[in-house]
Amino acid sequence: MAKLATWLGVCVVLGCSSPDIDELHFACETDSDCTAGDICGTLAGERACISAAQSPIRIGLSAPFQGPSRDLGIDMRRGLLASFDRVNREGGVGGRPLQLESLNDNYDPELARANMLQLLDVKKQSESPDEPDVRGPDGVFAFVGNVGTPTMLVTAPIATKNETVFFGPFTGSQKYLRDGTNSPYVYNVRAGYFDETEAMVDYMASFRSPRIITTAESYENLLVFAQNDSYGDAGYDGFVGAYDRNIAPLQELDGRAEAPSVRKVTYEREDLASVDEAVERTRQFLSEIIAGSATATTSVGIVMIDTYLPGAKFIRAIKEWINQDVARSNALDVLFMHVSFVGSDALAKALTDPPATYPDVTDPSGGRELSYAEGVMVTQVVPYYQSQAPGVRRYRTDLSSYDGGTFSFTSLEGYINAELFVEGLRRCQSELNSESLIGTLDSMGNVDLGIGSLLGFSPVRHQASSTVWGSRIEADGTFSIPFRWTPRERITPEQN
Repeated sequence: MAKLATWLGVCVVLGCSSPDIDELHFACETDSDCTAGDICGTLAGERACISAAQSPIRIGLSAPFQGPSRDLGIDMRRGLLASFDRVNREGGVGGRPLQLESLNDNYDPELARANMLQLLDVKKQSESPDEPDVRGPDGVFAFVGNVGTPTMLVTAPIATKNETVFFGPFTGSQKYLRDGTNSPYVYNVRAGYFDETEAMVDYMASFRSPRIITTAESYENLLVFAQNDSYGDAGYDGFVGAYDRNIAPLQELDGRAEAPSVRKVTYEREDLASVDEAVERTRQFLSEIIAGSATATTSVGIVMIDTYLPGAKFIRAIKEWINQDVARSNALDVLFMHVSFVGSDALAKALTDPPATYPDVTDPSGGRELSYAEGVMVTQVVPYYQSQAPGVRRYRTDLSSYDGGTFSFTSLEGYINAELFVEGLRRCQSELNSESLIGTLDSMGNVDLGIGSLLGFSPVRHQASSTVWGSRIEADGTFSIPFRWTPRERITPEQN
């Protein structure tokens, strides 16, 4: 009661908030209305002064937790929770625990839209794209780690419209995120698909042996296998653009009236049966290469903008077709190279689960076996999860403490997203809201999380990293890291 009397006396003078009916909690508008140790939170749908421990910082996540892409969402959530779990055990952020609220969207844009409205507690949608929706008191504070390009094109604008930070989405798309839209609420952590595909072009032209890209006409020996949607388009555009910039402008080759380009085959999202047509078209493409080649063996690059199940089905089918004929097998040297969104660990498992090998038709004895994983690479936007970098070791410790499960590139990405986001929360000196967090994030340059690459933002750059690591799947499903790529240094060999 002494606290109540003191507060009432102050309020008489200042005209501030008053206690509610139970005389235990005080109405408030901002943290400054509350006494030391309390914050202005939500209690029974009303703004009230409560202890920090009673008011978690609620983070939203929409991702696929069911269906063919479920491993991507599950591992992203595991990485986020491994970090949040340790932070909460250490006392939270300013005494406030972190609480992740995740909803399944099946990698479907319309489900993702509904999830966003639910997580933001939208009561009535505004018809104007520039006017926030009418929201209730139970909306999340920010979004971290939302998964997918088709879903992001729906969810990021909803977050921006409602002035909510949209942090570390699991997509490298340029559109909306990196295309000059410049939403003040969107922050990317990972390198974009334009970075990843430029690293691919660099690798095939300057690092791999034998080279795949050797002349301006090398585009004729390149094929893109892509998901038929905004994700596949983003990766394809990135690869063609990288070829234009680094090898030769495709539209100017030979002065042709019709601009040549890199061949493309597609499959439909979440429809494994649609991979069959892409396989058939790829067989025709490879047959044309063999028929028109003047050399004994032709190196071919297949760039894959896919997810793990369609990708594994495609690779197995193409490898089996190549190996059906000795002449065909000798005539083709094929590299399969994926962007990071594929889900590297799930892909490796899909390629190395039985049957993991097939007989080598070129071996007269018939005893030699070939791995389906041979010649398969993935560009990564985080280092290898078995790295000895201090931040990666901390990830392994925290993930082991959280659920004891397996390590993966995707869960490491989720963990790094969470660590950088929490760093922003901790550095935020004023009352925690979207605007104060934006001001803090924009001042965070060269943050060292111990992963071998500095991360940071600025008011004109909302992408923390452009570093790409090249990874090779080994026959046992593990990875080796032959190179690291940055826009400035280009390719440098990595020591495994």
